Amino acid sequence: MDINLILSAQTLTLVPHLQRSELINGLIVIKNVPLKTYLRVTPEQWAILEQFEKPKTVPIVLGNAIRERQCLPLDEFYELILKAIKANILQEPGTVTTPVKAYEWPWAVRPKIMARPIAILFCVGLVMSLGFRPSLPESPVDWVAGILLLSASLSFGTFLKACLIRGGGGEVYRPRWLWLAIPPYFSIDTHDAVMLAPSERTTVGIAGPAVLATAAGIAQWHRPGMAFFSLIGLIVSLRPIFGGRFVGLIHVGDKRSLSDSEHSHIFPPNRSPDGRVKMLRRAISQPTTWVRMLYGICWTLAGLYWGARLGEMPPWTLTFWQRNGLRIAVGIFGSLLALGVGYLSWEIFHFARERARARRDTLRLWQRRWFGAKKIPLDEANRVKLLASAAVVSSLTPPQRLELARIMEVRTHGFWTALPECGDVPTRVSLIVSGKVSVRREMPSGRTVPVQVLSEGDIIGLHDLADPKFPTYRFRTQTPVTLLTVDRATAEKLIVRRVPPSTLTDMLLKAPFLRRIPLCQNWHRQAIDRFARLSSITSYEPDAAILSQGQTVEIFFVIFQGDAKVIQDGRVLATIRSGEFFGEIGLLQNSAPNASVTAHQNTRCLSIARTELLRFVTHNYTVALELERVSSNRLGRPIFPLRSGDFRSI
Repeated sequence: MDINLILSAQTLTLVPHLQRSELINGLIVIKNVPLKTYLRVTPEQWAILEQFEKPKTVPIVLGNAIRERQCLPLDEFYELILKAIKANILQEPGTVTTPVKAYEWPWAVRPKIMARPIAILFCVGLVMSLGFRPSLPESPVDWVAGILLLSASLSFGTFLKACLIRGGGGEVYRPRWLWLAIPPYFSIDTHDAVMLAPSERTTVGIAGPAVLATAAGIAQWHRPGMAFFSLIGLIVSLRPIFGGRFVGLIHVGDKRSLSDSEHSHIFPPNRSPDGRVKMLRRAISQPTTWVRMLYGICWTLAGLYWGARLGEMPPWTLTFWQRNGLRIAVGIFGSLLALGVGYLSWEIFHFARERARARRDTLRLWQRRWFGAKKIPLDEANRVKLLASAAVVSSLTPPQRLELARIMEVRTHGFWTALPECGDVPTRVSLIVSGKVSVRREMPSGRTVPVQVLSEGDIIGLHDLADPKFPTYRFRTQTPVTLLTVDRATAEKLIVRRVPPSTLTDMLLKAPFLRRIPLCQNWHRQAIDRFARLSSITSYEPDAAILSQGQTVEIFFVIFQGDAKVIQDGRVLATIRSGEFFGEIGLLQNSAPNASVTAHQNTRCLSIARTELLRFVTHNYTVALELERVSSNRLGRPIFPLRSGDFRSI
């Protein structure tokens, strides 16, 4: 699954022959009938999927959801898309699949009719199973009869579930005998029970354990040795972990259950430590989680009780608890502690691994800049590769890049060294092969301000052409630097005349500036370059209005130079400085700002129109997630989904 392709360019559509369940515990179950796949979604999530009724790309649907104020939290939105594809609810148009045929099950029993008898059988069988004293099989007859009883109970329980599912309107799939199982028994695929009403699903869920409990209880009363294997099967069927389905029937006080997009994540950002912590918080906030944990404790105690009764000392006697009470308590709390420590260790491991991966490339780059520059191969072929990766000259044809590579010279400079040949009157133009160079712009007052930090692939020596309004720049190395350099006259002939002026401005001024501001720290370099091409530099006179209170926001702004004031009803609320941005909340919420922004001094902004920004954001999920995060931090609450009162904010 190519996630980048799916979320940016692939056309998807809802498959035909979908079946919807009624609203169950706040969720709708969507079934792909031919393929027998299921997806549990909220009504809001289904509204998103319905937009794929006609073939569309994910960015188009996301853009529509933002404009119509129906957008989900973006991590949930992207998870929903990937889960829908995995469940074959969304597919590429023209996809051919092999259908799964339902079995023509001839018997049907309405779950509503059998609900009370099955519940009574389950309770009576459970009381009898725990009430009579169990014993181990004492003879070969007990062994054989016990295994046959377990096999018959499992098979009849499966048969009963199939009848109930068919009676509730569901389909029966893959009836078969599992001859290699221990013991062999009749089995069916019961997943279609999720399409039934909650009460019917509960009846189907307890049908199998009810048959086992009844068989075990009767055998306990008649011949305890023959009931041993049925009791084991009953305990296993009621297990709270390792795929136990009975615990899934427990729902207490929840407005809704978790949808498939809220657990078992496959969207990479959701699988980060922060994403797993968020999922854990969401789970423990639901009463059902705690009731299921209590059920797990009760199941454990019942298992201990049953195991103790196999011995000579009954568990209800004082002597038993005097001898074993401490060990039982230590075992229970030790198990809980072990689970907690195991989970914490697992999360620490993932956190450390994620951080190590994030820092690995940084450490390698640091080592290369300070100690490995001499080992960088700079023959003709590698020079051509370096030029091809540089955004400014990547538009040149291969013969033009080859011509430039042949005449460029290699020069090195030490740490914290001024580069006068690229200063007031640039005499040389250089490509940074290795290292970092700080750039300061000289203002009309003579004061210099830091504006950029250039690194590998950036060009120095052409800033005066890219920014004729402020043509004076100062360059100083921050690390040892290796350059491929050529004289200015040759560069103007081979580069400047062949590259559009807008490209110089985009790649020499905007892109390096964007790379160092917090908003773009986690963006891919290609996304930054794309944003630089889409934005334009706008200058404002002092006290000029950049954004007006109450007017619809149509532009996103980043302060490129100078600062601006946030004013509400004539009162200055804040100062926005270089590298900070505004207007994104109004664009994402499709709303008007509740304050004005005015220029202060030497103010220049990078501005991008609403349509272009939404197209850019919806095609870059890392950008969308980052913009959502910073906007939510500014608001003090999640920006998506929108709520009442969310529609008038900067």
